[in-house]
Amino acid sequence: MTTQDDRGAAALARAHGLFNIAGGLWPLLHLPSFERVFGAKTDRWLERTVAGLLVGIGWTQVRAASAPGGADHARRLGMATAATLLAVDLVYVPTGRIRPVYLLDAAAEAMWLRAWRARAVRPEPPSTRAGSVFAAAAALAAGCATGAALATRMLRRRPDFGDSELTRARYLRHPAAR
Repeated sequence: MTTQDDRGAAALARAHGLFNIAGGLWPLLHLPSFERVFGAKTDRWLERTVAGLLVGIGWTQVRAASAPGGADHARRLGMATAATLLAVDLVYVPTGRIRPVYLLDAAAEAMWLRAWRARAVRPEPPSTRAGSVFAAAAALAAGCATGAALATRMLRRRPDFGDSELTRARYLRHPAAR
């Protein structure tokens, strides 16, 4: 790929990096709203560890985008992260260990994998580079908007319509571990 061809990959790396940073910062900055949407967790240390790793991965993707050959590094890191998160979502939602809302994350991770795969298979011709940047920005904006809308909806729920004891127990197996 030429330097011009790397621009679309760099834009995708930045967009995916920002998506990962936003996803990691949310539980670090406001854990109560995160847990209202995605459910309370028994191991807060693990929740914070994953969040910190997502911030670090996202920052690495954003920084790698501007380095020579960095887009390839960001692609490998992005695909590995997206594949791992997708696998976790698809394994643990059906078992009831995590809430079905994680299927939204699964869809987002699948879209990131598809975007990276398309970038790796065929570089875009010069006439569609602007479209690639627009598509990456649109994917980032759509993911953030969906997350914000979901969070707003969950935060506005009236307390008397909260999860039943049985539902809470399903997602929070060991309350004493908190």
